[in-house]
Amino acid sequence: MSSNRDLREQMNSDSVAEAFGFLLSGKKGYKTVIERKVEPLRCGGCKIVLQDNVKFCSECGTKVVLPLKK
Repeated sequence: MSSNRDLREQMNSDSVAEAFGFLLSGKKGYKTVIERKVEPLRCGGCKIVLQDNVKFCSECGTKVVLPLKK
């Protein structure tokens, strides 16, 4: 039997990080470092890396469409 629960909203919870640290170390209070990959914002037309606050690509002029946050 499998579970179909979506637990993504719990990923940034302090209690989840504390439980994960305990599982890894066997000690309470151990803080793990969870790295999250951050994709750079790219132009949809020419694929160059863009600054965070631009509305149009400086290279080709394509309107920047921000990706949906997960």
